Order: sequence, then C-alpha cells, then structure tokens
Amino acid sequence: MKRAKKCIGLLAGIAMVLQLAVPATGIDAAAKPKLSAKTVKVKVNESKKVKVKNAKGFKISVKSKKKAIATAKKKGNSAFVVKGVKAGKTTVTCVVSKKGKKKVTLKCTVKVSAASKTETPAPQNSTNPIPTNTAANNQNVVPTATVETPAPTKNAYIPPEPISIALTTDVPEAYRETAAEAPAELRGTIETITYETETYDEGNSAKMIKEANVYLPAGYDASKQYNVLYLMHGGGENKDTWLLGTDGNDFSGNKKMIDNLIAKGEIEPLIIVTPTFYRPSDAPKPDSDFDLTTIFQHELRKDLIPYIESHYSTYAGGDVSDENLIKTRMHRAFAGLSMGSMTTYRSALYANYDVFAWFGPYSGCQGAGGDQEAEAAKIVSVIEDGVEKGMPLGFLYCGNGVADMAHDEHVAIMGMAVSMTDKLVEGANYAFIDLPRIERSYGGFTGEHSMWSWHIHLYNCLRVFFTRS
Repeated sequence: MKRAKKCIGLLAGIAMVLQLAVPATGIDAAAKPKLSAKTVKVKVNESKKVKVKNAKGFKISVKSKKKAIATAKKKGNSAFVVKGVKAGKTTVTCVVSKKGKKKVTLKCTVKVSAASKTETPAPQNSTNPIPTNTAANNQNVVPTATVETPAPTKNAYIPPEPISIALTTDVPEAYRETAAEAPAELRGTIETITYETETYDEGNSAKMIKEANVYLPAGYDASKQYNVLYLMHGGGENKDTWLLGTDGNDFSGNKKMIDNLIAKGEIEPLIIVTPTFYRPSDAPKPDSDFDLTTIFQHELRKDLIPYIESHYSTYAGGDVSDENLIKTRMHRAFAGLSMGSMTTYRSALYANYDVFAWFGPYSGCQGAGGDQEAEAAKIVSVIEDGVEKGMPLGFLYCGNGVADMAHDEHVAIMGMAVSMTDKLVEGANYAFIDLPRIERSYGGFTGEHSMWSWHIHLYNCLRVFFTRS
C-alpha cells in the first residue's frame, strides 16, 4: 500500500512538472519569435539585415541603445537593418508584439569595426548608400583599422540639460483668474486677423477666408523680435476660447495670467495666435470634424504661419521661406486642449516638426480606438528623425488629469514612447504633468477635462517654452 501511494505521488509530481513546462497562454514555445543572429558584426557605413523568425502576424519595433555606434531600422514586418556608424559595441532591442499575446523582447549585440585601410566606400547607387550629411563622406579611407573615433558628424546628438523650472500642479495665487489685473499700461491687446487659405481636401481643395486672434504683449515694438505660440481650442469651440471665452464661459483669466507673467518679468513678452481648425459655414465640410485636426497641417504651414510671421515682428524677420522657418523653429511653439491636443500631435509635431520646437498637448493624443503602440512609434520616429537632421526637441509638455476622459490613452501612449527612445528625457525636454482631482477654493476642480486644468498646463508651458536656443 505504501509502495502504491509512493508511485502515485511520483506520477503526480511528474505530471505537474510536465504541465508547468508547457505554457498555458501566450506565444507557443515552438513558434516563439527569435532573431536570425544574436551577434552582428558590421563595419562603419556597412549595413546588415537581421531576420525575426516566426514573426508572421506580429508587429516589431527596434531600438539601438547607442545610435552613435549603430542604428537600427525596421524593414518590413519580419526583419530590421543595422548600420555601423563608428567603431564600438551596442545592443539592439527588438520588441515583438501581437494583440492578446505576451510581448517578446529580443536582443542582439552589434559590433562595429572601422573600415580597413584598403576598403573604399560603397558607390552612391549601391544598395547601402553612404549618408551625404557626414564629414566622413569626404574621406576615401579610414587611416587605420584601430581608429575608434571617426570625423565628427555635422549633427552630433547632444543630450539636453535638465530644466531649472519647477512644473506645478496648481497656479500660484498671483496668476490665477481671480488675481488682480496687471496695470492698464502693462496689459496686452488682442486683435483679429483675416487670411486667405484653402480646405486642402485631397483632389478637391476650395478657397476660403478665415480668422484668428493675435495677442500682442504690452509695448509691442516692431523693431524687436518675439517668440510665437500658436494655441488651439477644443471641439465645438473657436478662436475666442483661450483668451476671451466662448458659449457664455469667461476664460479671460488666461489673458490676465499672461499679462501678469510678462509684467512681473516671469516670462519674456511673446505673441500668441489662437486660430481655429473649423471652417467657415459656407466652406465644404469634411467627412468628420476629427479629420480637421490633421488637415489643418497644410493651412498652418502654407497660410497661417506665413501670414503671422510676415505681418508681425518675429524671429523670422519677415522671411517666410521654408529654409528660414526651419532655421527659426526654436522660436515657435504649438499647444492645444482636447481636439486641440490632437491637432498639436497631428498638425504640428508629426507634420511640421521642422518649423516647431516646443509642443504642449493637453488632454489626449489620438482619441479612443486607435493603435496606441503605432502612435507611440510615430512620436518617437518624428523626434529621432529630427535629431538626426539637426533639429532637436525643445520641449514636449504633456498635460492631463486623473479624472480627465482622455487620461488613460494619453498616459499609455506617452509611456510607451518614452520606453522606446533615449531622446525623450524626463525633466530635460519632456514632462507629463498629471493633475490630481482637487476642488479649488475659488471654484471648479483640477484634474478634469476643463479649463481649470488647462489653465495650469498653459502656465507651465509659458514658463518652460523658449528657455533654450
């Protein structure tokens, strides 16, 4: 009897071990994605393809730990390409994901050696062209195979320094909407402009006339140069929302705050433009109002910015050529609330990153139902591509609140974006300020989808924008 019990116990133990050895959920071990190579050896300016086996139906994203050593770019849905930049060693991380499945993280070591003395660069029409924007392209050979540091590139990445400004979850009493106004002679003025633009509907663009409000600081002087903040409203609102108010709501406290910040010397005088993505009533309507948050990119670049920066005294100096707008991007910012936050991502960050350096999306990113991982990858791609082209991010300020309806997707997307890159540095060129839900003694709640929260986010942005050249 004892021997029988012992045998039964032994069989049960073996069964439990076998059960633990077979995964109950996730990716089948037999079909688990894996890399075709765990170590990749390349020379400077040489590229090699790494296949991701068993990746059919999955999405992949790749990141090099040290892009100064080697870069990594996705190629299709089942491979990526690593390219040597300078001699050294780095790690490339590949994340393989699929809805309903556990993510798989794969890593390979990339060893980059200098080109040998007898080697010449690949011809420009080869499958692995040499970038044309590096000083190394002016050399036919590297002096010796042991050289560790090649000629410096034109757009070497310099990590941003931490900001010295404390970002807050409330506005000091002196800058709240309940504060006293600045003296009359220190109050800015608001004027309305009219400009020509188009609907920019694909294949059927129609002309239209639109308006925007322009805040000019007290003592505006045409002989001086001013930074410009383009500030977008939310759904169902208009150009008056931010600085005047709309639909019976008085939001002039925002203008009062700006006046006081300038009057007290907290920020430099600036120009603020409050446009609208909506079209006049007689213009063709889009399929969805949400489409306007993307279509606005064309009007912004081709019509609004050129109008503002040729009619007012900005760092563009009246020259609104693409070349000059790009050159002066550090003096231009874009922020917005709710659907204006979506506009900040879609029309400013994604589509016009080359002419803006400062971004303030408040309350949301893509809206419900989108591919959050793809959205995060898009944010990272734009910023990293900008860095490679010598256009670093000034600051990306993301504002939300714990009781905001747009909270969860915004937090999730930006969390993924930060994990994908080393170009978003918390407290240096990036911040996510998540407001708690607190009842204010002077009315309203913070942390909700409301101007009481956006007032705080604007306060933070006004202080951190334009703080580096």
